[in-house]
Amino acid sequence: MVRGFLWRNVARPLFRLTPHNAYPARTLILRCFGMRCGKWLRIRRSAWIDKPWNIRAGDRVIIGDHTVLLAEEPITIGSRCVISQHAMLLTRAMSHEGEDTREAVEIEDNCWIAADTAVLPGAHLETGAVVGARALVEGRLPAWKVCTGEPAVTHGDRVLHLEHTSSNIEIIIPVKNEELNLPHALQSVMSWADRVWVVDSGSTDRTMEIAREYGAEVVEQAWLGFARQKNWAIDTLPFDSDWVFVLDADEAIDDELRTAMLAISRRPVDDVLESAYSINRYLVFLGHRIRHCGYYPSWNVRFFKRDKARYEDREVHEHMMVEGLTGALPGHMSHEDRRGLTAYIAKHNHYSTLEARETAEAHKSELAGGPSRGRRWIRQHIYPRLPAKWCFRFLWMYVLRLGILDGLTGLRFCLLISFYQFLIGVKAIEIQLQEQSS
Repeated sequence: MVRGFLWRNVARPLFRLTPHNAYPARTLILRCFGMRCGKWLRIRRSAWIDKPWNIRAGDRVIIGDHTVLLAEEPITIGSRCVISQHAMLLTRAMSHEGEDTREAVEIEDNCWIAADTAVLPGAHLETGAVVGARALVEGRLPAWKVCTGEPAVTHGDRVLHLEHTSSNIEIIIPVKNEELNLPHALQSVMSWADRVWVVDSGSTDRTMEIAREYGAEVVEQAWLGFARQKNWAIDTLPFDSDWVFVLDADEAIDDELRTAMLAISRRPVDDVLESAYSINRYLVFLGHRIRHCGYYPSWNVRFFKRDKARYEDREVHEHMMVEGLTGALPGHMSHEDRRGLTAYIAKHNHYSTLEARETAEAHKSELAGGPSRGRRWIRQHIYPRLPAKWCFRFLWMYVLRLGILDGLTGLRFCLLISFYQFLIGVKAIEIQLQEQSS
């Protein structure tokens, strides 16, 4: 605590006030506060260092020759930086089991990593990085073009990897106008999945550009409906891996779930008795995790053997039908729509129309087993006969399913979902009246 107080209030202001070329003075300050660095460290005054012993450098930083940056926590280097020859960026960011828990060295876009440089373990480089000869970079690097001339002429493609062990898992992410959500989903899978397929249905924002920047495979397909769009991807995409995971753009996979899936996917596929696995998901609403309200735990079948599962043909809230046994995995998916309440309400307004059509048409799809079969039977045979369904939905979520324990956020969430149920009811009545008058 004393070291942190002195760094924030004494050393860091001195670091930022040093003359432009006073690299030795800055190096001395960093050394005094625990940063292990070489003799010729050159860091511009624009660098932001949270703790010298846990390095985080800003944009336009010059890390000089023969520099060694060693940290207990992940190292982050900003964009448009230069890491000079013979520099080493090393970290001990490991779990207690000895496995990497996240990208240990993260380097932003348009950085220059010179020859004979070591960046490890678990590096993650953004687009536009240039890596010199004999550089040792452990992790997943983006593809880049080899060009010469003015204007530049492409001579070939090149992908740099020290070693990339196959995970035997490929990811499907259906998207449309998800530029705010998609980066978070991609960050949770790009470093370990064999391939990530982003299936776009007519985005007009930067969704496809972001997907390509992260190195995902972008496929365009006109919107077919929630279930049919996913089934199209499952049936059509040229998978090479034995396992497939369907991830929404507003979801992300945590480290525990990733580790559990990798442990399964790296076994011989015929030795795994289960054909699919359910994943527990939690919802983040207004910045708070919903822990009750009947929304947690929330098990969804998302991880399955290729050709062993597909979605039921349903307008909305579709479930997966599995050929074989279904298991469950530890870990979580987070579900957070970062587009705000306006988009959230618009989405549920659309969902309520689809649900109303299902209700009015009395569509009774039968599932081939699974944990949701009982709930679906109640929804089809008992729930439609209840009066004031929106009121029952509120009491069910807020009282019986302990939404009250989620505090004010839980109350707001339960009221919003109850209004969603009210919309389903009045829209179903409207559809029935239209059919009677036609």
